[in-house]
Amino acid sequence: TEQTTLENLDYSNHFSTNFSKVNLQLDPTFEFKCFQLVSAYKTHGHLNAQTNPLIKNERIVLELQLQNYLLTSDDLQKTTVAGVTLDIPPMTLENLISKLEKLFCSSVGIEVEHLFNSEEKKWLYSEIENIYKDVPRETQLKIYHELARADSLEKTIATKYIGKKRFSIEGADAQIPACESFIDESVRLGVEECNVGIAHRGRLNFLVHVVGKPLENLFAEWEGLPHQNIHGEHDVKYHFGYESERLTRSGEKFRAFMPCNPSHLEYVSSVAMGDARARQDLYYKSNPKKVACIVFHGDAAISGQGIVFENAQMMKLSGYEIGGMVHVVANNQVGFTTDPRDSRTSFYCTDVAKVTNSPVFHVNANDVDSLHNIMTLCARYREKFQKDIYVDLVCFRRFGHNEGDEPSFTQPLLYKLIKDLPAPYENYASYLSTRNFSEEELKTIYQNYRSAMNATFDKVKADKFNIVQFRQLREAGELTFVDEKEMRLPVNTAVTLENLKFCGKKICEFPDTFHVNTKLSKIIVDERKQMMDEKKQIDWGMAELLAYGTLIQEGFQIRLTGEDVQRGTFAHRHVTLTDSENGSKFTSVSQINSSVKSEFVNSLLSEEATMGFEYGYSVRNPKCLTLWEGQFGDFANGAQVFIDQFISAGETKWFQQSGLVLLLPHGMEGQGAEHSSARLERFLQLCAQANLQICSVTLASQLFHLLRRQVHRNFRKPLILMTPKGFLRNPKVSAPLKQFQEGNFQEILNDSRIQNPNTVEKILLCTGKIAVDMTDAIEKDQYKNHAQKIAIVRLEQIYPLHEEKLEKILKTFQNAKNISWVQEEPKNTGAWPHLSSILGELFEKWGLPRIHYVGRSRRASPAVGLEKIHIKEQELLIQNAFENKGFFEI
Repeated sequence: TEQTTLENLDYSNHFSTNFSKVNLQLDPTFEFKCFQLVSAYKTHGHLNAQTNPLIKNERIVLELQLQNYLLTSDDLQKTTVAGVTLDIPPMTLENLISKLEKLFCSSVGIEVEHLFNSEEKKWLYSEIENIYKDVPRETQLKIYHELARADSLEKTIATKYIGKKRFSIEGADAQIPACESFIDESVRLGVEECNVGIAHRGRLNFLVHVVGKPLENLFAEWEGLPHQNIHGEHDVKYHFGYESERLTRSGEKFRAFMPCNPSHLEYVSSVAMGDARARQDLYYKSNPKKVACIVFHGDAAISGQGIVFENAQMMKLSGYEIGGMVHVVANNQVGFTTDPRDSRTSFYCTDVAKVTNSPVFHVNANDVDSLHNIMTLCARYREKFQKDIYVDLVCFRRFGHNEGDEPSFTQPLLYKLIKDLPAPYENYASYLSTRNFSEEELKTIYQNYRSAMNATFDKVKADKFNIVQFRQLREAGELTFVDEKEMRLPVNTAVTLENLKFCGKKICEFPDTFHVNTKLSKIIVDERKQMMDEKKQIDWGMAELLAYGTLIQEGFQIRLTGEDVQRGTFAHRHVTLTDSENGSKFTSVSQINSSVKSEFVNSLLSEEATMGFEYGYSVRNPKCLTLWEGQFGDFANGAQVFIDQFISAGETKWFQQSGLVLLLPHGMEGQGAEHSSARLERFLQLCAQANLQICSVTLASQLFHLLRRQVHRNFRKPLILMTPKGFLRNPKVSAPLKQFQEGNFQEILNDSRIQNPNTVEKILLCTGKIAVDMTDAIEKDQYKNHAQKIAIVRLEQIYPLHEEKLEKILKTFQNAKNISWVQEEPKNTGAWPHLSSILGELFEKWGLPRIHYVGRSRRASPAVGLEKIHIKEQELLIQNAFENKGFFEI
């Protein structure tokens, strides 16, 4: 309580301006109270900020009241140094409060106190003053142009295509100049490409005015005149992406890209991240500072969609890091027809940012100048700290969800406020007119845009412009679109013995200083050396590594991600080993060609976001074999949106190709429902128009050729591969090295046991693990009398079905009177629901006997949970496959 005299107080370490040699009489108790008040403004000031353009914030924040710190009006004229942490020089408490009110309670609310990193906080606080600095006149004029263009496009579409859905940006128009400000500053800092992810609201405006899609192309899509050159089924206008090279506001060149996105809101973020990572790897030697990513969210979506949390957790993970991402929320204060109080528990829609210690700025969309300053700050923050940053742009939605809705039905009070609000460009024009801009000039700018857009529309209408499908790859000319017949053409994937030996040797080599676990050294390293010396056959794990190694040797990139992929869920892969003494990691296959980047990444515990990331990566980088592995096959159903909307339909909807491989463990082994089925039937249900490859291979050499085939063709198709579990180490699955030196992938495998096809009386068609089980069983004493009477024919590729090869194989068994489809999955699952009608029609066409079904009955669960019941059922299934002459169900 005693007053202290501090002479020659040196502030040089705290202030950018040197306020040294200041003589003040300081009261420690008073200063402590003032410091508490400053801290309160930093922590709670955003609660009092005027961020809502619709209503005034009259909230009383107790933490900002003087009495809360035992301060009174008598203290207002006392001088304090409490502003030191914000680079504020000594001043009266009254002036300090005014300063704090301006910084923290104006049109921008700031949340940075939750950050752990003191360096980040110090930097951000040093930048706060710049949020409210004057924006250069030439920049203001450009911002006005951007707002005028955005509104002009919406009005043009609204008047030319009355009543049509367009998911207009109106009310949130400030997103356009916000994006331009971020891009302009990012490019100045060295960025050469920018990914822009956005859902459907405002997307048409972004496509034209940010990403550079020609306006006539957009109008041609509105006209929708079909023509013979359109590939696939096409999609609605506000789902398409685009890419172009354009200029920033400052006149510098850069590439803007927007990935395609269906009506699944937040899912595009994962795809945009994967694409950004691929660009960094492909074009810029993995430099994250060359490719920036900015994603636009809706307020209800960012707080309601779980994938947002998964994406956020990728921020600093080595396999997914892209150097930080900027999140901008178009906070319309309504989600479809749902009020914020019904759509989230968190106070702010952006509270997910706190999970990763990312800063948040809440901005009144009417303050476009401050928004510009914040977006340039975001670019600098990302460049400096390589982290995510969030901007909550509080705005409004002019119309209902899709222009056809009447929003006053559900939000009458909100839309009374919105009804008479000026358009954002008009609001900004009014502001500029107070800063010596000519009102007439501003009106003319807007009218010129409307006239130009009307002229473009008239030209498109008169000339009947065709829809132009855009391919989003610079390498697009190297890839073609093919049908099922072309997909079945053989591809030479054989590798010379010399190259196989070289890769095999490298796979088994480790530095002298690396300590391999003793048990693993014997099981993995020693056995693999024996395989390459041809003392043992190549097993599944080694075949997979040889596929990767030979591709790396040839210059192809490999990227395999998923939960525990380095070891492999079933401890078969061990592509990356851990030093038993110091815990360091070593991936021997990467040493085969040091100039090629290969990644084997243990992912976060996510299916949805990680699969979306890999899809985005695979579309952008066709020269990479991109694989995602599920820990168990049906865990992939946690990413069903990506399977249904992106992987299976991306080509037919958006004219884009993906070679993504999904490795999905599959096979009935008595481990219960979730550890048995990869839901093969669901993938087969999606198959049409040469969109997918569905395979279930039963030989190590088949796996080798299949993976190599994936990147050795001049087209890309997603590959859904049912991978084994229990028979990974079954010698019946292994293959001699010779099979890797010759041939190619075989869609159908005939029964190599059969010595004379004329002795065969029965053909068992099957796929996957049951083929190995039956091959094992038929050699036992119980069935050895049937061995040459029954042919087991394996469909290694179920879709597209190689009909010609199947017919040729089946007709070699001229005396076969019975053909059955055998599967271990229940009748309503597995391949039977897909194949039953297809094979029925083909067999009738080929003059073959009617096909029978042998397997389990229809069931609600894909597998039993009791191992003993499973074993009994499996024995009965195989017995009846060999002995029964008609349909049989367990």
